Amino acid sequence: MSLACRVCACAWAVLGVAACASPDAVLVELNPALVSSLDGTTTVRALVVAESTPLADQPVTVTVAYTDRNGTVHDVAPVAGRSDEAGRFEAVLAGLDWDGTGVVTVAATEEAGVAGVATFLVLDRTPPTIEILPPTTDLRIGPGLPLDVQVRVRDEIGTSRVVLEAAGSVDQQRTTVTASGTTDATLTFRLDVPASAAAGPTITLTALAADLSGNRGAATAIILTVDPSIVIATPPGLAGGLVADGTTQFLDDPRGLAVSPRDGQLYVADNAGPAPCNGACVRKVNPTTGAVDPIAVVTGVGTMEGVAFDASGDNLYYTDRQRRIGHLTWNPNTLRYDAAGFCNDISVDNPVEPYHLVVDATLGLLVVDDDRQRVARAATCNAGAQPTGLTLGVFDQPRGIAIGPAGEIYVSDFNRDEIWRVDRGTGVATGFEASDVQEPWGIEWVGGTSAFANSLLVALSADQRVVATAGSGPRAAAYLRNDPIDVSVAAGTAYVLTSPSAGNRGRIFRVAGF
Repeated sequence: MSLACRVCACAWAVLGVAACASPDAVLVELNPALVSSLDGTTTVRALVVAESTPLADQPVTVTVAYTDRNGTVHDVAPVAGRSDEAGRFEAVLAGLDWDGTGVVTVAATEEAGVAGVATFLVLDRTPPTIEILPPTTDLRIGPGLPLDVQVRVRDEIGTSRVVLEAAGSVDQQRTTVTASGTTDATLTFRLDVPASAAAGPTITLTALAADLSGNRGAATAIILTVDPSIVIATPPGLAGGLVADGTTQFLDDPRGLAVSPRDGQLYVADNAGPAPCNGACVRKVNPTTGAVDPIAVVTGVGTMEGVAFDASGDNLYYTDRQRRIGHLTWNPNTLRYDAAGFCNDISVDNPVEPYHLVVDATLGLLVVDDDRQRVARAATCNAGAQPTGLTLGVFDQPRGIAIGPAGEIYVSDFNRDEIWRVDRGTGVATGFEASDVQEPWGIEWVGGTSAFANSLLVALSADQRVVATAGSGPRAAAYLRNDPIDVSVAAGTAYVLTSPSAGNRGRIFRVAGF
């Protein structure tokens, strides 16, 4: 030891503090050791000693190992400094916001292996954050319509329970959903507005959430206005309206519709109407005015089920139960579809019970056959064609069919409440992971850039909803007073066909914003 150090050591020894000795221990305490997540801080105090004598001006480093209740590691920045003239070091540790445990280590950095530790416990005192998302564009809803209310809840540890309550014109409907351990979730609660709901701001929605620590949070209430004039409501970002209302002259029992790429008109498979439909036909409807062409596009002999076009719109295809797949060609001189013919041998049962159909550029016509519970493929369209089975009989009551952006094939299964995805090469069908639908009928893939993009639109035939399968579970794209049976999308607008229901004949609605 140098003379200067010996003099220094002697000076500090008078005060009971050593300056030049090597530390052999670090004493650590936390205040508090039981941390509230609302504050998220604790103070670490350390004393650097050599043989119980405090050491001044010693370099120290504080590190924290911190894990929350879910096993997630949270980083806390290390702290470095030096002991004061009394051998003490003090620092505030922040960011202790998650329910969990941790260890604080204070090391004498120039002496390997010399360190002290202290443990802490963080108790969650932060309530969950909960928000009711606006269920309709303008917080208005019609009587007799369904209503899906989404509630978003966030918590640093996880939510254990969410409760939604609707009061007023909706009788005290209370639903509880458990989402244990979920730190950020959007939950959907299904309600129905009674047909007798009083007009005006008569529905109040409230929501509560509890986290895993028992903390509770409440959402800001939302008030909905009941408007008897509303027959279709849409969530924010979309806008719905009525295109055509059925009369005794048309939309008597509609089953399918499609938009022609050739003339932009709607083509509807209708049934049971008087002349010119004569029991079954395809009708043309103006998508802007709702006007119906008085001349039937084609008349059928059974039940008209589906309508489809190829990419150019030059060819119109339809299904007519039983056993018929029909075909018409665009006539540039008359600006109509004519020259009717068939795409299969109608003298045999193949397909037996054709419902909806779609045109694939490579595979040809794909038709769901209810009787054989399969997808039938008509590679060529001629009166002697014999469609082949693309899938095995894995369906129960197949109804709708659609093609995704990568050529994948989707089929709706009415009785099984399921959407299937079919491998176009092998025909193997697997459950579509985001289906979870009830009585699906018509389906169509929607692209675009909206919140509903890159999903299937599904007409729930007995649920008064059109839903999109994007995300976790279906999200409502339209609430209807009537039962939707098919949906078709063109230029960012979806057209929804409803079957006779709620005292109305068939109707056509538009939903813009896709």
